[in-house]
Amino acid sequence: MGRGYTIGEAAKLLHVSRDTLRFYEKKKLAAPSKAENGYRYYAEEDIRMLLDLVFLRKLQCSIQDIQRLYADGSLACAESFLDLRIQEEEKEIRRHQQMLHQLTVTRYTRRKITESLGQYSLRQIPRTYAFSEKLPDYDLVRDAWFHTIQEETRLENCYLHEQLELCKEGQERQYYLVLEEYAVKELGLEALASTVPSFAFAQAVHCVYASKAVSPTFEDIQAMVCWAREQGIPLTGEVHAHYLWNHYREGRLETSYIEMYMPVGAGERALTL
Repeated sequence: MGRGYTIGEAAKLLHVSRDTLRFYEKKKLAAPSKAENGYRYYAEEDIRMLLDLVFLRKLQCSIQDIQRLYADGSLACAESFLDLRIQEEEKEIRRHQQMLHQLTVTRYTRRKITESLGQYSLRQIPRTYAFSEKLPDYDLVRDAWFHTIQEETRLENCYLHEQLELCKEGQERQYYLVLEEYAVKELGLEALASTVPSFAFAQAVHCVYASKAVSPTFEDIQAMVCWAREQGIPLTGEVHAHYLWNHYREGRLETSYIEMYMPVGAGERALTL
């Protein structure tokens, strides 16, 4: 007949709680016998059955799925069930892989702040891809971002980028969605990027700074232009900017970390501010 196990012994053997075994019994997935004193006990056959049940639960099979699987009992049902679970897990793996890539790109963005905060420098601007048309208003490009991510969630990492020409009357700003080459490769967006406009600058005056606004002010731009002049660096008059991270306190914007850069020109060029 083999030995019998109390509910405590069975729970310890199977590495589950007593409540879990009672739950399985309630769902009619386990049927321990009762001794004359009224206590439950599990036979060797019950333990073998529970081992299978615990294994299926570790595979993230729901109680309802296991009930259906046991109720049918056919090999065809088991194979169909396992095929479905494999498809579900593969889908979940793809979702987690995408999330991992997005987290990696987000970390890359945040490291820019640590490396460049409050420092003017001369650097190369990597190939940058525009994933929306240029729009005349910040709200419009924000709405474009919401629309775009419905079709391609990997574009959630896009910067809300703005551009202006200092030498043009009115200094009108244009707004559009961009991703740098690193993010495009990390997110697996090369095919899509090959169909959209892009730009890169061999040299640009660059800075990341903290602000109370999400967009560069006249003073922010003027400070960068003055630094470039002091270094004898000619500028084209083109300004690019986007915020990297916003810090909120009690629902209000506390600090915005803005990346701004201005391409270097081929020769001396006067900028009027």
